[in-house]
This record gives sequence, structure tokens and C-alpha cells, in this order.
Amino acid sequence: MRYLKKSEVEAAPLQEETILLHPSNNKFCLLNKTASFIWNEVGTPKSAEEIAHLLTATFDNVGREQATVDVVATLEQLSSLGFVVADATNGS
Repeated sequence: MRYLKKSEVEAAPLQEETILLHPSNNKFCLLNKTASFIWNEVGTPKSAEEIAHLLTATFDNVGREQATVDVVATLEQLSSLGFVVADATNGS
């Protein structure tokens, strides 16, 4: 499954964090440094596994297994809040 940002979501960087606004449902979300990295990666469709690989390559002391767990949880939460869409037909 690949994930992609919803185009109508607005994002504003705040130092190492990012704040998201979904205007149609008036939801806000404050992302920490790691979640901001994940958000930036779903500018183009990517799987959780692809993002976890990039995360471990970018951040020191992050193991692949933990990165995958964290990326999956973050993507599921962003999806449930309407900030990203999951596309099961677009590869895995």
C-alpha cells in the first residue's frame, strides 16, 4: 500500500515540527520531527517500507524494525484524520 498527502491539506513548518490543517473538516495536527519527515516523504506516493528505509538512512540510532512500526502507526493515524490517503491499487 502506498500513501499520499491530500492536496487540500495545508502545512506550515515550525522549526523541526510541522502543523497541518485540513480545511474541509477543520482538523489540525502538530507533527514532531519524525512525523514531519514522514509527511514530507508522502509528497509522492510511497509505501511504509520505503519511508522506513529512508528514515533509517536519515536518522542515527533508528533501527529498521522500530522505524517500520513507527511509520506504519503514523501513516495510519494521518490517514484516519484525513491528511493522507492510502492507495492499495498503487503497488506496495
